[in-house]
Amino acid sequence: MKIFRLRSVKLVLIGFIIVNLVFFYYTWNSFLWRRISRALTGEATDTKPKSEAVHGPKISPKDKARNANKHIRKSITIVFYGHYNFEQDLRPSIESILDVVPNMPILVLQEGAAEYAYPPVSFERNLTSGEEQTVHFMSLAFDVRRTREQLNPLSAVHTKYALLMPDSVRLSSKNLLQKILREMNTKSGKAPAQRVTVAPDEQVRRLLLIPFAGNSKTYSSCAKLNLDLPNWTMELEARNDTTHCDLFLQKHAILIDVATLGAMPEPFGLPFPEMLYVQAKIANLTTSVFPQSFLEGRKLFASFHTKQRRLELRRRQFREMYKKLQIKRLVRRTHRLGGKAAAREGNWQPHSPVLDAQFSYSNFSLPAVTDIDLFGCERTTKSCIGTVYNSRPFYYYLGKHTPPCCLDKLKTTFNHVLEEFENVGIRYWLDNYALKSAIETNQLSPDAYDIDISFNVQDLERSNAMKKSQSKPHVDNEGFYWIKATDGHYFRVQFSKVNQVGVNLLPYEISGNEVRASGFFGWKATTFASDYLHPMSTVLFLGKSIMCPNNVLEYLEGKNIKVKSDHVAPEEE
Repeated sequence: MKIFRLRSVKLVLIGFIIVNLVFFYYTWNSFLWRRISRALTGEATDTKPKSEAVHGPKISPKDKARNANKHIRKSITIVFYGHYNFEQDLRPSIESILDVVPNMPILVLQEGAAEYAYPPVSFERNLTSGEEQTVHFMSLAFDVRRTREQLNPLSAVHTKYALLMPDSVRLSSKNLLQKILREMNTKSGKAPAQRVTVAPDEQVRRLLLIPFAGNSKTYSSCAKLNLDLPNWTMELEARNDTTHCDLFLQKHAILIDVATLGAMPEPFGLPFPEMLYVQAKIANLTTSVFPQSFLEGRKLFASFHTKQRRLELRRRQFREMYKKLQIKRLVRRTHRLGGKAAAREGNWQPHSPVLDAQFSYSNFSLPAVTDIDLFGCERTTKSCIGTVYNSRPFYYYLGKHTPPCCLDKLKTTFNHVLEEFENVGIRYWLDNYALKSAIETNQLSPDAYDIDISFNVQDLERSNAMKKSQSKPHVDNEGFYWIKATDGHYFRVQFSKVNQVGVNLLPYEISGNEVRASGFFGWKATTFASDYLHPMSTVLFLGKSIMCPNNVLEYLEGKNIKVKSDHVAPEEE
């Protein structure tokens, strides 16, 4: 029995050894053939850990920071512009950027005029190991010794994007630069929430606006800009919606494609960045406001003297901009305390031409206020109309209408003459193209540059102003200039002696059944039947009932002036 148990144990042990040998044989054999097959196919043995095979080799934090800095430097050039040398914070601002992103390309653009460029600003940095001199200063002043390429500030920018930075900024980390670069390098896809990457050679036609943390929440930052160049008009409407931000009014930086910037006629025109926004609007560029902010540096222009000096320069810049853009009418729609709901164009009060951070309150429950400012055509300045040849002013060839400041002064002069005639009892009637415009629109034509009023010459002596002006020009108590024309015996009332915008007074003599021109000539001196004046009729013009001939369509047709057929003649008195 004992011998039988020993034999059983030996058999079990031998069987166990045989099973293990078989298992070992097949395992080794399969591993060997796998290695042989890899060798035959040329596939290298993967000896890397699984995590490295999936995610790549592990990169140290120092290498990550170095790669991030390199990507930022290759993509963005920081351009400082719009600062004032008499009070600036450029050195600390540049230092804070270079401390975060060493060797960051920085370009400081400097206006050439003495009020901007003096005292001169320079920058020197103690370079550490691996640092290079990447800060460059460039004057925008004209220099005949420099080539066209050398005068172009964008020739100094060698990256895809330019970050237009205002003075006094502090950069605490590179995260914000990475985020705005990532935002600029993506665009909306076909799906609503889809974002696709912009191709390296694709031009990005938008502006990314990055506000500053110190901006006031009390005032609105955005405004909608509307340019009506044929009517010499710029309109600005305060907005709280950052998706329609044609003009950002508080402190901010702008990230823009250099190719887009170079396509503008004057990318660094003053005032900056307002002039840039006008050009962007004309070019149909889109804007978006980034949700994060840059940190503010030292507060500038804290003293009254520097604040007033800067404000005066800004006023000059805005006047020059309006002149360059041929803007004669500025409309501002804002929300303010104690404001009236609307402003009539004839009763505007002059405001500062500067568009500042206090443009409008951000609380839109406050009253809506419309301010209208007209530039030009004052009593002490010449008329914007200029000399007229062949009944076509110079702006006709520019595709523009009569400047709104001239229309405003023309209306003012007309109302003054009308008041004079009605006070002294002169029999008058609205005539020629002003009458045509009154019938068609009840308003003055946008192309009008004068107004004709005809009157009965027998009533001339009733007006002291006309009576005095027969011998020499006469200036009445309100500054209007009454003069007798040298090319005929008609009269003209101008807004002032210098400003020749005015109303023509055409004397007619009623003789029997005919009405003839009394001493003046030309196409306006048309003889017509007196029946048109008996009885007189009225027409609504500029908000008032104005005297005019009866059967006015037939009357104007006799002067070769055609009225649109869908308008009805005025009612007789």
